[in-house]
Amino acid sequence: MTERQKRLVILYEEMSRHTAPECASACPKPHSCCNGMYCEITIGYAKQKWGVDLPRTSDPRLPLMGPTGCTAAPHLRPICTVHTCDINSMGTKPWAPAWTERYFDLRERINELEGDDAEPGRR
Repeated sequence: MTERQKRLVILYEEMSRHTAPECASACPKPHSCCNGMYCEITIGYAKQKWGVDLPRTSDPRLPLMGPTGCTAAPHLRPICTVHTCDINSMGTKPWAPAWTERYFDLRERINELEGDDAEPGRR
């Protein structure tokens, strides 16, 4: 693994720790954005970008959902890792400016390492 890849893994893990509580509790319907389509995208992305074959779980709806959540590491599922309902709908979390600032700091650092052609998004 290259140094750049190691840094990306760390940044995506930090982003996951930052966004996971949002998905689990701040969302009106926790984990409602999980969709089999995103699992399929993740499976393809992990293989193409990282050379990782992700094993499918037995979940009939979400092929990467295990007993404690998604089985794919945060860097292998960038669109899921950076997603929160507030950022998606409003572009910010207005009642939590420090949270929003941390989110976009991490996202900017990820984007710099990913490059323009593979970035998970911009604000």
